[in-house]
Formats: sequence, structure tokens, C-alpha cells
Amino acid sequence: MSTFDEILWSLKDGKWHSLTEITKKSSSPEPLTKMALSFLWEYNFIQMDECEGKAKLCPLVLNFIDEIQRIEKEEASSHKSFEGAVSVNELASFHRSFEKV
Repeated sequence: MSTFDEILWSLKDGKWHSLTEITKKSSSPEPLTKMALSFLWEYNFIQMDECEGKAKLCPLVLNFIDEIQRIEKEEASSHKSFEGAVSVNELASFHRSFEKV
């Protein structure tokens, strides 16, 4: 799992989490985790409370992740593709583009 995946996974409950907790949950070195958090914050994937040292997903990103999970569950249960929905392969391509950052 990439650092971005680990961070997003740890924040997918929509609650505030301490930066220390996020860093501990990541299997990446602390400087890499902090760099990833900085990127996610700069590009509005997460909200940060620097005074409290906490972060959480931005509502739009949280909704996006929830929708992806809903679609994946529906596809898994019906084994049908939804017209107009984002496919898992398209998401994988999107994910790979972030790994290069």
C-alpha cells in the first residue's frame, strides 16, 4: 500500500486524527509521510488543524471515497458494469499518477 493509500485509509472515517497517529499507521518513513500529508493538504484532499496537529479528509474527498466504495460493492454483488461509472481500472490509473508524485 502506498503512503497516500495509508493516509487516506486512516482518514476515511471523516474524523480528526492526530498527525502522530497518522504517521504511526503509515509504514513509510516519517519524512515521506509528512511530505505526503503536505501534498494532500496543499491540493485540498485533507483539512489540517496545525494548532491541534490534526487532519481529516475534506468533505468532497470523503464523498468521493464513499461513492467509490458503494460502486465497488454494487459491482461485486451484481458482477455488472455501470454505464457512466468510474471503473476500477480507471481508478487504478488515477492512483498510479499520484504514486509518481
